Amino acid sequence: MKRTIPVIWLLAISILPGRGQEGTYYYGPNSRPVTRQAEAVMMKEVIKRSEGSYLMKTFRKAGDEWKPESRGKVRIASGGNQVIRLRENSFFPQRIVREMEPLGSGDYLFSEYVRESLVRTGTTSAVLPLHLEGTVTEYHPGGNVKSVSEYRDNQLMSNRNWLPDGSPYIDSVFYSADREPEYERGDAFFNGYLLQKLQNSGIDLSQIEDRVVIGWVVMETGQIEGVIILKGIARQLNNYLVETINELPGSWEPARLNGRPVRYFMSIPLNFTHREANFQEVDLSTGRLHYSKY
Repeated sequence: MKRTIPVIWLLAISILPGRGQEGTYYYGPNSRPVTRQAEAVMMKEVIKRSEGSYLMKTFRKAGDEWKPESRGKVRIASGGNQVIRLRENSFFPQRIVREMEPLGSGDYLFSEYVRESLVRTGTTSAVLPLHLEGTVTEYHPGGNVKSVSEYRDNQLMSNRNWLPDGSPYIDSVFYSADREPEYERGDAFFNGYLLQKLQNSGIDLSQIEDRVVIGWVVMETGQIEGVIILKGIARQLNNYLVETINELPGSWEPARLNGRPVRYFMSIPLNFTHREANFQEVDLSTGRLHYSKY
C-alpha cells in the first residue's frame, strides 16, 4: 500500500541537463509544488557537494517546526544513472540504484532498484528531485505489483493497489491531504481503547519484542477499511491488532483534498520491548505513511 534527475550528455558550452538542480523545493499537500515556504508541508534541499555528487535533505512540517525526514547522498554517473544512499528511520542507509532513460518529450523514464530488485518505475520531468508525471508503478519485495498510480504535476491523481500476495487492495487511496482524517472520539480515547484491549488480550506481551506497524484506510464515508499489518513478526499479536482496529467504535471525519472527501491511508507504529508496550503515547496526528521521500 501509507505516497516523493536528468541524464547527462556532455556537450561543449551548454547546460548539462543530467545534473541535479541545487536549491530548495517546497511542496504542499499531496506533493503539490508551491513557491512559498508558508504554503509548504514538505521541503527538499538539494546541495551540490562536487561534480556529480549531491546531498538531498527532506523535511516535513510538524506544527511550526521543520523536522528531518530523510537524508540522501546522490551520485550521478556520466551516463545519467544515479546511486542513492538514503537514510530514513534506520542507522543503516538504503542503497537505491536509479536508472534514467531520456524520452523524446524531454521527460525521463526512471527505474529504481534495491538489492537488484525493481521497486519503482515511471516518468519524471526533472532529475533531482524527481517531478512525477504520468504512470508510476511500484513493486512489493517479492516482485508482485504494489500499485499503479497516475500523477499530474507531481500530484497523485489516482491509483490501483495490491497486497504482497497479489490480491486487490483498496483503490484511489491518498497519503497526504489538505485536511487529514480526525477520529471523532480523539487521541485519548483511542489510546485508552488500545491499551485496554492489549491488557485484556490474553497474549503474554512480556515474551514479545517487536515493532509492529499497522495501517488502514479511512474511507470517504468516515469508516475504516483495509486494516493490515505493514511490519511485525508476532502472528498472534498481529491478528489481534487487526481485529482490535476493525472493532474501534465510532467514526472518522474523512480527509479532504481539493475540497472533496478522499480515501486516506494512515499507519501507526507500536513498539513492544522487554515487558513494556510503548503504545501509550500514540499520536494519530503523526501516524502517517508518507511517500515521495526522494
